Amino acid sequence: MGEFYKIPWEKYGMIAYLAKKIQGLNTQFGKTTIQKLIYILQEIYGVNIGYKYILYNYGPYSQDLASDLDYVAALDGVTISWVNSGGYDIKPGDRNEVFIEKSSGFINLNKEKIDQAIMEFGGYNAKELELRATIIYMVHEHDEKDIEKIVEKVYDLKPYFSCEKIRSAVIELKEKGLLEINI
Repeated sequence: MGEFYKIPWEKYGMIAYLAKKIQGLNTQFGKTTIQKLIYILQEIYGVNIGYKYILYNYGPYSQDLASDLDYVAALDGVTISWVNSGGYDIKPGDRNEVFIEKSSGFINLNKEKIDQAIMEFGGYNAKELELRATIIYMVHEHDEKDIEKIVEKVYDLKPYFSCEKIRSAVIELKEKGLLEINI
């Protein structure tokens, strides 16, 4: 007998749903942005999409998410196009609603959290999300609670962000109730 393969509709549907919902909120919804939004959904909002992340060039990154994004694009759930100013732009494809419908149980169960995350983070550009997701990664993966140590560790990884900009983002996340740290 052949092995049963479960199609991960919750993952594919989340990609399609974000592409649809983010339209108009973010000037460029690209590959970095979707990586960071899904990471934040999992880590901050507790939406168990099932992606594993490592710390990479632009913050937390999931190779499986990158592959799934390409797969959903190949099946026209989303379109991915290169933008002349740099990076990619992800938009709903002709079959976007099919992917959303196939994952409607998962999306409906988590809709409030997903929409809250989109409202909170959907307007940020890729660079702003990179910073915030990296801060969250440091706090969660390294169990770091001290603001100055968080700033120092993030700055060591990403010296193109000033310590003041990092500190400001940490405080913002804390004040919004999204991080439990000591200020």
